[in-house]
Amino acid sequence: MKSILMILASKEFRDIEYIVPRAMWEQKGITVKTASIEKKSIGRFGYEVENDFLIQEASADDFDAIFFVGGIGILELQDNQTAKDLAFEFAIQNKTVSAICAAPRVLLHWGILTDRKCTGHNWDNTMPALAKKHEAEWIDTTVVMDDNFVTGYGPEAAEETALTILENL
Repeated sequence: MKSILMILASKEFRDIEYIVPRAMWEQKGITVKTASIEKKSIGRFGYEVENDFLIQEASADDFDAIFFVGGIGILELQDNQTAKDLAFEFAIQNKTVSAICAAPRVLLHWGILTDRKCTGHNWDNTMPALAKKHEAEWIDTTVVMDDNFVTGYGPEAAEETALTILENL
């Protein structure tokens, strides 16, 4: 059975970018678990999640994909070495590494998207420059798949991103 680890911000994750992909994956028989820096995460609109793991307890060995849920809160992980190492574990094992909305900014910051195409929410008109700074190419589209890396633009791309990840498992 396939499994996906969803990484949530402790606060201000984008509720729909969690709820919709999780529901779609579980309907297809995928096991879904969550991790964060806190045991409980609270979304921008108040959706609460009791996380299955703290990030330091999660391992790429136990999952087929990792998905960083968007929302401005995810930026709290930019300087989190444990989360970065976990993402790289998935990449090294050629497993799906995915992110939506604000989360691709974190992956860019970590350098995991270097030499890759990506998308992500461009609310402040800095994504093209940010991608270029980190030697990636930002594309203004809903979903980008580059090998085993999947990025989604934002809430309006939650379903398409979830389906693309499903196809990539």
